[in-house]
Amino acid sequence: MTQIKFSHIYQKLLDSHNDAVDTATLLHVNIIELSEAHQSFIAYDTDDGKYKLPDKGKYLMLLFLKPHESYVTDKNIFTTLRRYTPEKHRYYMEQRDKVFNIVLESKGN
Repeated sequence: MTQIKFSHIYQKLLDSHNDAVDTATLLHVNIIELSEAHQSFIAYDTDDGKYKLPDKGKYLMLLFLKPHESYVTDKNIFTTLRRYTPEKHRYYMEQRDKVFNIVLESKGN
Protein backbone atom coordinates (compact mmCIF):
# COMPACT_ATOMS: atom_id res chain seq x y z
CA MET A 1 0.00 0.00 0.00
CA THR A 2 1.15 3.52 -0.75
CA GLN A 3 2.16 5.70 2.18
CA ILE A 4 2.21 9.37 3.05
CA LYS A 5 4.34 10.76 5.86
CA PHE A 6 3.49 13.41 8.43
CA SER A 7 6.01 14.98 10.78
CA HIS A 8 3.46 15.48 13.59
CA ILE A 9 0.09 14.24 14.76
CA TYR A 10 -2.07 17.01 13.35
CA GLN A 11 -5.64 17.64 14.52
CA LYS A 12 -6.87 16.94 10.99
CA LEU A 13 -5.58 13.35 11.28
CA LEU A 14 -7.66 12.51 14.35
CA ASP A 15 -10.76 10.32 14.27
CA SER A 16 -13.86 10.56 16.47
CA HIS A 17 -11.92 8.92 19.34
CA ASN A 18 -9.03 11.42 19.06
CA ASP A 19 -6.76 8.72 17.65
CA ALA A 20 -4.68 9.35 14.54
CA VAL A 21 -6.10 7.51 11.55
CA ASP A 22 -3.93 4.82 9.97
CA THR A 23 -5.20 5.17 6.42
CA ALA A 24 -6.94 7.64 4.13
CA THR A 25 -8.11 7.66 0.51
CA LEU A 26 -6.76 10.29 -1.87
CA LEU A 27 -9.72 12.03 -3.50
CA HIS A 28 -8.28 15.03 -5.32
CA VAL A 29 -5.06 16.82 -6.24
CA ASN A 30 -4.88 20.56 -6.84
CA ILE A 31 -1.96 22.89 -7.59
CA ILE A 32 -1.95 26.04 -5.45
CA GLU A 33 0.29 29.04 -4.89
CA LEU A 34 0.97 29.49 -1.16
CA SER A 35 1.02 33.29 -1.43
CA GLU A 36 -2.62 33.13 -2.62
CA ALA A 37 -3.79 30.78 0.15
CA HIS A 38 -5.72 32.44 2.96
CA GLN A 39 -3.95 32.49 6.31
CA SER A 40 -6.83 30.61 7.93
CA PHE A 41 -6.25 27.70 5.53
CA ILE A 42 -2.52 27.68 6.26
CA ALA A 43 -3.27 27.77 10.00
CA TYR A 44 -5.67 24.82 9.63
CA ASP A 45 -3.29 22.79 7.50
CA THR A 46 -0.27 23.30 9.80
CA ASP A 47 -2.06 23.28 13.19
CA ASP A 48 -1.29 26.98 13.65
CA GLY A 49 2.30 26.71 12.50
CA LYS A 50 3.33 23.32 13.87
CA TYR A 51 4.94 22.90 10.45
CA LYS A 52 6.49 26.01 8.92
CA LEU A 53 5.66 26.65 5.27
CA PRO A 54 7.35 29.25 3.10
CA ASP A 55 5.41 32.42 2.32
CA LYS A 56 5.18 31.57 -1.36
CA GLY A 57 5.72 28.73 -3.77
CA LYS A 58 3.89 26.19 -5.86
CA TYR A 59 2.38 23.38 -3.79
CA LEU A 60 0.11 20.41 -4.23
CA MET A 61 -3.01 20.39 -2.11
CA LEU A 62 -4.06 16.80 -1.55
CA LEU A 63 -7.60 16.06 -0.40
CA PHE A 64 -8.05 12.85 1.60
CA LEU A 65 -11.06 10.98 2.96
CA LYS A 66 -10.64 9.42 6.39
CA PRO A 67 -12.06 5.98 7.07
CA HIS A 68 -15.30 6.22 9.01
CA GLU A 69 -16.89 3.96 11.56
CA SER A 70 -20.16 2.31 10.59
CA TYR A 71 -22.09 4.09 13.37
CA VAL A 72 -20.84 7.53 12.30
CA THR A 73 -22.67 9.11 9.40
CA ASP A 74 -20.24 11.97 8.86
CA LYS A 75 -17.41 11.48 6.45
CA ASN A 76 -14.32 13.47 7.30
CA ILE A 77 -11.91 14.91 4.81
CA PHE A 78 -8.60 16.66 5.31
CA THR A 79 -6.01 18.36 3.18
CA THR A 80 -2.28 18.25 3.22
CA LEU A 81 0.22 20.32 1.29
CA ARG A 82 3.26 18.95 -0.50
CA ARG A 83 5.90 20.88 -2.44
CA TYR A 84 5.10 20.82 -6.15
CA THR A 85 7.25 19.06 -8.68
CA PRO A 86 5.99 17.73 -12.02
CA GLU A 87 6.92 14.21 -10.89
CA LYS A 88 5.01 14.51 -7.61
CA HIS A 89 2.02 15.96 -9.42
CA ARG A 90 1.97 13.07 -11.90
CA TYR A 91 2.46 10.55 -9.08
CA TYR A 92 -0.38 11.85 -6.93
CA MET A 93 -2.70 12.19 -9.93
CA GLU A 94 -2.14 8.49 -10.63
CA GLN A 95 -2.84 7.63 -6.97
CA ARG A 96 -6.31 9.19 -6.82
CA ASP A 97 -8.90 6.84 -5.29
CA LYS A 98 -6.12 4.78 -3.68
CA VAL A 99 -5.78 4.14 0.05
CA PHE A 100 -2.62 5.48 1.68
CA ASN A 101 -1.04 4.28 4.91
CA ILE A 102 -0.41 7.26 7.15
CA VAL A 103 3.09 7.23 8.64
CA LEU A 104 3.79 9.48 11.61
CA GLU A 105 7.48 10.30 11.75
CA SER A 106 7.13 11.84 15.20
CA LYS A 107 4.66 10.68 17.83
CA GLY A 108 4.94 14.02 19.61
CA ASN A 109 2.39 16.78 19.27
